[in-house]
Amino acid sequence: MFNVFSAEWLKLKNTKIWWMVIIGALPSNLISFFAFLPRVMLNGEQAGLDIQDMFYRQGMMLVMMGPSIFALMTGSIFAREYQERTINQLFIYPVSRAWIFAAKLAVVFTLIAISSILSCATVTVTTILHAISGSVDLDLLWSGVRMNVFVCLLSFGTVPVAAALSIAGKSIVPVTVVGIFATIVTVIGVIGHSRGAILFPWLAPYWPVRQLAQNIAYAGGTNPYAGAAMITLISLFLISLAFSLVYYTRADVHSGS
Repeated sequence: MFNVFSAEWLKLKNTKIWWMVIIGALPSNLISFFAFLPRVMLNGEQAGLDIQDMFYRQGMMLVMMGPSIFALMTGSIFAREYQERTINQLFIYPVSRAWIFAAKLAVVFTLIAISSILSCATVTVTTILHAISGSVDLDLLWSGVRMNVFVCLLSFGTVPVAAALSIAGKSIVPVTVVGIFATIVTVIGVIGHSRGAILFPWLAPYWPVRQLAQNIAYAGGTNPYAGAAMITLISLFLISLAFSLVYYTRADVHSGS
């Protein structure tokens, strides 16, 4: 499995997919810098640095950028052989197609994890420096990191959908359209701060972000829609994963030629 993963990872060398990683992480870091701008409270006093607010805004931006960026990453990895007409050579390798499919998914997850890590670089470094000086509680760092871990895991829940569209359509175009649509809906949902918005699978990663915010995003206690949202996301993940795996393993070796 590791050899197959390594082979798939090497395919990313000198590709534009790394620009997607940068584009996915850069806005979250830029919005974190806004926390350093001078702010004055209603009583006229200078407002201090709000780490919780920084993590919230960083996570919110990652959630909004994720659907389109992660969909494009998935489409690029799964549709590349079809578009370059090298799928025939891939399918005749003495390696199980299921292993190849799993390796591609592992590569996508790794890219999502890298994007998530890079997206919180600014706020993480800021939190550590202020924790060392004793101006903030280190527990805030753990809360922010935990939030990003959950965002990363929940973002992977819709990846099989993008994989299915790429495999069935043999092109990156279908997944691009769905990714843009999902991003539009996600932006509307995040701006609206609705608790029920997380029922939309691509908005499920907003759940831990909103929970972190509490008083910032009008959240009070546990989101009552969390259970239904997780059931919806898991169901979509399993159904699209099963479809993708069956389609990929049973596809004609000449498909895409």
